[in-house]
Amino acid sequence: MKRILIILLLSLILLIGCTAFSDVTEIEAVNLQNGVNIVIPKDSNDADIIQDAVNKKDKTDEDISSLLNYEITLKKDNSQDVYKLYFDLDNQAAYLAQDKTLYKVKDNAAKKLFLCDVFSYIYISTIYDSYIELNGNKLSPDIEYNWNSKNIEGYFVNNAGILTGKYEKNDKIPVSQSDSIDIKHEKQPDNQIIRVYSEGSLLSTGKELHEVINNIKSDGEYLVECESQWHFKQDTGSYGRKTLKFTALVDIPAEINIITKENYPGNILLISIENLNADETVKLKTDAVKIDNDIYAYKDKNYYIIPIDLYTQPGNYDVTAVVNEGGEDEYTLEKTLNVSNRSFKTQYLTVSEEMNETNNDNTAIYEFVQLVKPARTESAKEKLWEGTFIMPVEGELTTDFAEIRYVNNEISSSRHSGLDLAAPKGTPVMAPNNGRVTFSMEGLLSPGNTIVIDHGMGLFTSYYHLNTIDVKKGDEVKKGDVIGTVGTTGFSTGPHLHYAVSIYNTYVNPYQTLSGIID
Repeated sequence: MKRILIILLLSLILLIGCTAFSDVTEIEAVNLQNGVNIVIPKDSNDADIIQDAVNKKDKTDEDISSLLNYEITLKKDNSQDVYKLYFDLDNQAAYLAQDKTLYKVKDNAAKKLFLCDVFSYIYISTIYDSYIELNGNKLSPDIEYNWNSKNIEGYFVNNAGILTGKYEKNDKIPVSQSDSIDIKHEKQPDNQIIRVYSEGSLLSTGKELHEVINNIKSDGEYLVECESQWHFKQDTGSYGRKTLKFTALVDIPAEINIITKENYPGNILLISIENLNADETVKLKTDAVKIDNDIYAYKDKNYYIIPIDLYTQPGNYDVTAVVNEGGEDEYTLEKTLNVSNRSFKTQYLTVSEEMNETNNDNTAIYEFVQLVKPARTESAKEKLWEGTFIMPVEGELTTDFAEIRYVNNEISSSRHSGLDLAAPKGTPVMAPNNGRVTFSMEGLLSPGNTIVIDHGMGLFTSYYHLNTIDVKKGDEVKKGDVIGTVGTTGFSTGPHLHYAVSIYNTYVNPYQTLSGIID
C-alpha cells in the first residue's frame, strides 16, 4: 500500500511539471538590444524549448550584468508570466530572472535555447568591433550588417539588421580637414570601400576614410558609407559585411587666394576667400591697394574685386583677411601679394595757355571733386553687369591708360585715368554693360559733358567730353544702349571719348573688363 502511494505521488508531481504551462496560449520575445519583437506560437518547437527551460532552473547569484538579454512573456488566458532571459555565449550558459530572483537554466535545457532561431541574435557578438576614431575619440554611428556566425554546434547562422555601437553614438560628425579621422576595426577587413554622397549623388570613393574626407572641397553635409567585408575561410568562426553610415558635417578651414596672375599698378586685383561659413564676415586689409569703401563679394560670396592703385610701388605686400572682426571667433588669413613693375608711355601735349589755365582752374578742380567723384562713392551691393564688357565706341586710341602726360612740356600731376578714343563728332557712345546712371551733366570745365554709370559692387565707368547726353541720373541701361555721342567739350583738343573704369574712385585699366577677368 505504501509503495502504491509513493508511485501515485511521483506521478502527480510529473503531471504537475508537464502541465504547468498547458494553459500558455502564446509566447512573446523582445530582443532588448535592438527592440525587435517576436511572437512564438504555442505549438512551435521554440515554444517547447522555452517552456522546458522555465521548468529546469536553479537559483543563483552570479553576476550577469554584461550579458545579452531578452524579455520573455508567457501569455495565458487571464494572466502572464514575464522573465528576463540572459545568454553567456562564451560559457554556453543561460539565465532567467523573474522579479528579483535569478535562476540558472540547467545545461541541457540551456543548450537547446542557444539553437532556437528566435535567439540567433546572440551570435552577432561575434561581429568584429568597428568604430570611427575622431581626434582620439571613439564614435559609433549605426552599422548595417549581414553576418554569418557559427552556433554552438558549428553551423553558420545568418543575421541581418542594424547594430548600435558600444561607444559614443553619433550619426552626425562635425569634421574639418585638420582633424584626424579614420575607421578602426577589431580585425582588418578583406575589402573596404568608402563612399561619399552629396544630395543623393555619389561624389567620390576611396579606401581610407581620412582620404575621402580630405578630398571634399566645400563645406556642407555629406553622407558617408564605410562598407567593410570579411570573407569566408575554412578556419573562420564568422564572416559577412558591415556598412557604417554617418553624416559628415564638413567645415573646411577658410583660405585666402590671389586669383589674378598679373598684378601691376592700375590693374584689378581679384581675391577669393574660400570655404567661408554662411554667417562669417570678412574685412580685407592691405597697404597695396585703396579700400576706402565697401568691397562687395560676388560669385557665391567668394570673390572680391579690389583696385591696385596706379601709384603703388612694385614689391611684396601683405594681404590680410580678418574674419568675424571684433567677435570672439575672430581669426586672420594672410597672403603675400607681389606687385610687379610696369613702364608706362609718355605723351607730350600742346594746348593753348587759356585752355591749360582753365583745366587747372580751382573751379574745374572743385567741380570734379564736388560733383563727379561723389557719383562714384555709393554703389549697388549686387552685381549689375553681365559677362564681359564691350568698348563704348569704335575709335583710334590716342592716349593709353596710365600714360604720363606732359602738357606744354610740364608734367601732369596725375597719370591718364582712362582711354582716349578718337572718333568723329556725333559718333554714338554705347553702355559697355548693364548698369545705372549715377551722374549726367553738361558744361563741366575739365571733363565737359559727363556721364557716370554704376555697374554694381563698386565698379563704375565714366564718359568725358561728350557732344550730347541721352541719359539722365537714375536711368537703367543695358549693354549696347546708346547713352550719348562723341564730342570735344571741356579740356579737349579734338573729338574723342575719354573712357574710364574705376572701382569707386580708384582708376583701373579698362582693358581688363574686356578680358573676362570679372565676367
